[in-house]
Amino acid sequence: MFDGDCQFCRSCVRFAERIKRREFTSVAYQQTDLAELGLRADECANAVQWVDENAAHASAHEAVAAVLKSARGVWPLAGYAIMLPGVRRLAALTYRRVARRRQCIVTAPTPPDGE
Repeated sequence: MFDGDCQFCRSCVRFAERIKRREFTSVAYQQTDLAELGLRADECANAVQWVDENAAHASAHEAVAAVLKSARGVWPLAGYAIMLPGVRRLAALTYRRVARRRQCIVTAPTPPDGE
């Protein structure tokens, strides 16, 4: 789940779609039944959410790590690295800082075609 009203969030989803290895569905939280997924609008408005095929949830930097782990190339290594002790704390702080300023950021970086 991502904020469909946020340009930065939509740009990050486009990035994830380009690097994915295994299939997943990206859905704006404004366009889905959150209760069915065990989510609330306020938590989706505050942070990206990942719900896997077993209905397990991840939020914020942990959701980003889950997306990266499902990607191709070297991206899964970044996903696992985000969850390492020490790095995990820094990832949480970085996520919160970016999330507070996301309305000021227009686009996320995108990899070149083929990566």
